[in-house]
This record gives sequence, C-alpha cells and structure tokens, in this order.
Amino acid sequence: MSQVAINEDAGPIDHVAIRLMIVEDDALVALGIRLTVEDLGYEVCGIAASEPEAIALAASTHPHLALMDIRLKGTVDGIDTARRLRNEFSLRSVFLSAYTDEQTMARASQTYPLGFVQKPYSAGQLKSALDLALRRLAAPKD
Repeated sequence: MSQVAINEDAGPIDHVAIRLMIVEDDALVALGIRLTVEDLGYEVCGIAASEPEAIALAASTHPHLALMDIRLKGTVDGIDTARRLRNEFSLRSVFLSAYTDEQTMARASQTYPLGFVQKPYSAGQLKSALDLALRRLAAPKD
C-alpha cells in the first residue's frame, strides 16, 4: 500500500490520488455514498457488501482507506471486517453507521478507526471526516 503524502503548505488536500473502497450492504445507500465522495473529488475503487467481498476488493484494488458500514451481509459485521482489513492490508477505516450505542462504539474503537460518521450524514460531515482521516494517515509515525 502506498503512503498518502500531504504537503501541509499546499493548502487543501489533493483528493484526486486518494482511492476509497465502500463497504455497505444496502446498494442504494452505497450508490449515494459513491456519488457523494466522487463529488468531493475522491476515486472510488469499488463497493463491497460483505466481508469476503471487502477482502477481495482490498486485495485487488489497494485503496488508501475504507468507508465501512457496521451492518453487512453475511455473518461478519463491519467492525470485524475493519479489523481484518487493518491486520491483513494495513487498511484503515472510517465508519459510516446509524449504530452509535455504547457497546457498538466500544467495539468499533478497538479497530483504531480513522473516524466515525453517523448516518444520516451530510456531504460536509463526510468531507470533514475524510480530510481528518487523510491527515491522520499522512502523519509521521513516531
């Protein structure tokens, strides 16, 4: 996986080179997310609805980050999928979910997500979360 390089002096982040994968079980919601992030200037390298699809997509497209729903098709949820993507591909996630109860948030936090956006979301909220996530990815490692 390539590192995301951000020049702090350059002003706004150049989204053109940033590749995202979307992991969302609802096809209409996934399409809405895709349109929103593409309007924000990001490249969407694919959409997965389940853990097996997400693993295959990450392996074949090497995205910079995943936009991850918590509820997915199949027996494995988005939290465990995010954990596997991080362990196997060093791929970090931004969660997009309506599930914000304490137990879910505690489980999600164990995957060290780059952010969390509660559904329903606005384009501005998603833009802010993605900008912050990219800055975190580009931050020097201590």
